[in-house]
Amino acid sequence: MEAREQRALLKRKWTEQGLACLSLSLNVPGYPKSNPTVACFFDHCLDELNFHLGAHQLAVKVEMAIKISDEAGDFYLVPVVTGKHPIEDWKQLCESFEENHPLGRFVDVDLNDSQGEAVSSGKSKLCFFCQTEPAIHCRHQKTHNLEMVRRFMFDKMAEYNKKQTDSEIAKRLQGLALKALLYEISLTPKPGLVDKFSNGSHSDMNFLTFLDSSAVISPWFGELVKAGLSFHDDDLSNALPIIRNTGLRMEAAMYEATGNINTHKGAIFLMGLSLFACGILYNQSCHFEPEKFRSIVSGICRNLVRKELAVISGRELTHGEKIFREFGYGGARGEAESGFKTVFEHGLPQLANLENTRDEALTKCFLAISAVNNDTNILWRSGSEVLSAFQHLCREILKNFNEANFSLLVNYCDSENISPGGSADLLAVSIFVWSVMKSEGKDFNATLIQNK
Repeated sequence: MEAREQRALLKRKWTEQGLACLSLSLNVPGYPKSNPTVACFFDHCLDELNFHLGAHQLAVKVEMAIKISDEAGDFYLVPVVTGKHPIEDWKQLCESFEENHPLGRFVDVDLNDSQGEAVSSGKSKLCFFCQTEPAIHCRHQKTHNLEMVRRFMFDKMAEYNKKQTDSEIAKRLQGLALKALLYEISLTPKPGLVDKFSNGSHSDMNFLTFLDSSAVISPWFGELVKAGLSFHDDDLSNALPIIRNTGLRMEAAMYEATGNINTHKGAIFLMGLSLFACGILYNQSCHFEPEKFRSIVSGICRNLVRKELAVISGRELTHGEKIFREFGYGGARGEAESGFKTVFEHGLPQLANLENTRDEALTKCFLAISAVNNDTNILWRSGSEVLSAFQHLCREILKNFNEANFSLLVNYCDSENISPGGSADLLAVSIFVWSVMKSEGKDFNATLIQNK
């Protein structure tokens, strides 16, 4: 009772200033009125209400808003600006918010005019539990078991919270994955690779080809995260067909957009795997944990090289199978099976402790990856001697990084007509992981990553 009186006092304070006000609360029967599930649901509703008001150009005095949680439950109170819209319009739009919200019967959006009078539509609301009788009737008659009603409400809220949280995670990671692809292709210059001003060693693609491809595959990124969030099989290797199913669809979209040019096939596999693994991780934890992420990736790809490259079949060998038989390198599959060893032990340390990425840091990240990555793109086109020379150049330039030395690497790739596309894909994964950690405000240092 004291908490409700305190809320009435807050409303009267603004009435005395001639201000109408809006309040948000929840219809939680019994006590306590709040818990972590209820508080999370309340925050979702508050965000949604604010966007609803903004979409209809209804202004509130945000700087004067009050948000509390007490014995009466979670509560939000804010003065409204009624100059452009009369209070009756506000009431109608607030009612539409309740009516159209999936759990709107749990929500109360109330309005008081500038004289402190409650603005009512006179409508009677149905009981959210039985959906047949007026709520006031069920409440007065105690028609329903209180604990049953509370359990019903909390289960619905928890389900809603999970759906909203999963959607937010998927959107955030989808954006970060696209950012990683765009950062990688935009890094200029890159030896032997397409960048903003050069086609590198490629005559069939350019910067815009990669933008076209990035645009058509990125809508699938969120679907991969959601698939990971809903994956509950103890055998992580069963996730691989799910990832590949989506990956094949992405490849089809890529080929259609580029006129059958392969711009992102390797990135589709590695980024798709990363996004799915993030989904599994975030279903288990509230935060990105590097070691758990790596464990999930390697679990999904357990024995992948042996299963897909070492087994002899009757058909003609693929490029990856031929490289594995001749040199023993597993390419993207081997990197995935290792839990992105090259990314975490060589690429990410070059980005550690950066507040914002810079071209020089990204270039050093690329060099650190290229110096140790047995890039099957180079092996296939030019052989092991050229790959060794390329790796040696990367190591030397990383020790004494400057524009002149880096130009030597660019010239070498041009002269040998090589393209370290595998390293570019791992650069994109490095940028993605770095971005995910930074989006959570996490700091990590090179020594920690190198020792993992």
